Amino acid sequence: MNKRALISAIILVLAVISAFSQGGKKFFKAGNALMESLKYDDAVVQYTNAIGLEPSNAEYYSARGSAYENLGKFNEAYTDFGKSVIFNSKDVEEVIKLGRVCNKMGKYNEALALLNKATGMDKRNARAYPEKVITLIGLEKYDQALRTSDTAILIRDDAMHYYYRGIIYANLNNDIIAKREFEKSISKDKKAVAPRLALADLLVRINDTKSATEQVNTVLAMNDKNVDAYVVRSRIYKKQLDYANAINDLSKTILIDAENPEYYLIRGTYYKEFNQHSNGINDLSKYITL
Repeated sequence: MNKRALISAIILVLAVISAFSQGGKKFFKAGNALMESLKYDDAVVQYTNAIGLEPSNAEYYSARGSAYENLGKFNEAYTDFGKSVIFNSKDVEEVIKLGRVCNKMGKYNEALALLNKATGMDKRNARAYPEKVITLIGLEKYDQALRTSDTAILIRDDAMHYYYRGIIYANLNNDIIAKREFEKSISKDKKAVAPRLALADLLVRINDTKSATEQVNTVLAMNDKNVDAYVVRSRIYKKQLDYANAINDLSKTILIDAENPEYYLIRGTYYKEFNQHSNGINDLSKYITL
């Protein structure tokens, strides 16, 4: 091969590589735009196109993993974040993302190993410690969870850290401190939903249904489609032996999310206790079907 032919071949190879690289970036940018518009299914398609052109690009797997996670497709997200970690093992944020999905899948032992690795890589990472608290709660290692939450608060004094402390104390049957932690979380972020609903649940348990109702109604005033709030309020009505309103709230959750079997199970149980056995059988049958 003469010199001119060699140069031409090199230019051709570089042009092909450049075209593939640019093509991947184009699809990646399109996927990012769709993510911002909450069009996660469409984003997956674009990221998949990008991966097809650059199959060893960690950033593309991470992006598609986030899209899958938002769709609740945790197995797919787990696979993609795993590949991102393989291709970019020194990125602590990718390790945390994989640990987070493990938590959502109930793979707490694997999550703990990943998050221990993450805190070893970056001892002051503000995202690793809160995620590790969730892991330790899942493993029922409450003393360790409390110590880890202390570290999380030292790094960032965030409302959700107090929420998780409330969850820990509730699991330890210390309702007084759990209530205090939930209230502290709410005081730091009045729009936070999780601590209000957790506090409402606790208040129902200690027979303060009036205060529990106030917390739930505050959540529903912010978002009248919040199914968790209707479920908690149904428990309040049940505690008051007001089965009609308890069933009505469960019916609202089913209108919002008709494919969730748990709502049929709860409503079917209420129907049974309310002596509406035929309705109860229908709901329990639907639960089994789903």
